[in-house]
Amino acid sequence: MKIEVTPEELRYIIRCGAALSQNVPEKSLPTYCGFDKRQIVDFSDRMRDELDKAGLDM
Repeated sequence: MKIEVTPEELRYIIRCGAALSQNVPEKSLPTYCGFDKRQIVDFSDRMRDELDKAGLDM
């Protein structure tokens, strides 16, 4: 599967993921969104790397 998003949409996804892991109790994350804190952080890191590779600021 391939999904395309704009740089601004990608920024939104990363920021919301980071905020989610900071504002929801860690033990509630899997119930709330289906991902644990480590998965959210790993995804955000990977997406930031993609922005960096494309030369786009976060």
